[in-house]
Amino acid sequence: MTQASNFSKLVYIVLLISLSSLSAQVISSKVTLQADRLLPQERELLQEIPPQLENYINSHEWSNSYQKIVIDMRVNFVIETVTQRGSEQVFRGRLVVNSPSGENFLDRGIEFPYQRGQGFQHQRSLFDPLLSVVDYYVYMVMAGELDAYLLKAGTLFYEKAKTLADQGQVSNYSIGWRSRLEEVQLITDGDHDPLRETKFYYYEGLFYIEQYQDENKGREMASKVTELLERVYRRKPNSSALKRFFDSHYQEFCGLFVYDLDRSNRDMMMRIDNRRSEIYDACGQSE
Repeated sequence: MTQASNFSKLVYIVLLISLSSLSAQVISSKVTLQADRLLPQERELLQEIPPQLENYINSHEWSNSYQKIVIDMRVNFVIETVTQRGSEQVFRGRLVVNSPSGENFLDRGIEFPYQRGQGFQHQRSLFDPLLSVVDYYVYMVMAGELDAYLLKAGTLFYEKAKTLADQGQVSNYSIGWRSRLEEVQLITDGDHDPLRETKFYYYEGLFYIEQYQDENKGREMASKVTELLERVYRRKPNSSALKRFFDSHYQEFCGLFVYDLDRSNRDMMMRIDNRRSEIYDACGQSE
């Protein structure tokens, strides 16, 4: 099995057992920012942002219900332009968000004003172009990660993300918010319900296989996963959410199929993720 496979399983096991000594810190984030195209003084100004955002994310209790679950999150800003809008400097660029279990997003259209010493407060009465997009992706990552922990446990956080996207569309900084709304609507529509369920059974299967070598449970979960994925593929074969799941997990499927008695699961994956048919075809050959 690959190192990536073992790492992902370990992440899930840690997520599942969640050390009780940990407090209410739900998110553990690392924030970076690149601004190579900007002037030195502009780059210097923006370097205030990563440590402030890390504190903003990591010191906040995002949920009262899942205090013992620690979710890692990586956020990378790539700022490409700056314009003057009245008295404000408005920065534009891209945002890349990642989590260990594959809640990965590339946002090509972020914009926000920033000035030196700007405060980062959770309790605020007005829409904040920078903090609201950060909140949106925190909720998106939390929702996806929690779906892996309990069946559709992320619903509340997808709803919070949708509320922010609705607010963003009618704000003075509306760039990118329609796409963000479409993203959360895609993930939560009826056609993608099986994909959300897949996350739970996928990690459940890896857990039983890795921790207990439980052949029956492993086969049960493997069949459930391919059944659910095929259901999504049948409805939405070009789904970006389905593609993101495959991109994040294709290297681990051989571990999920280790106790299979026939090739039906592998053959199904070869059909619905045919870009990687050779990988699925080879499952079990070196074990």
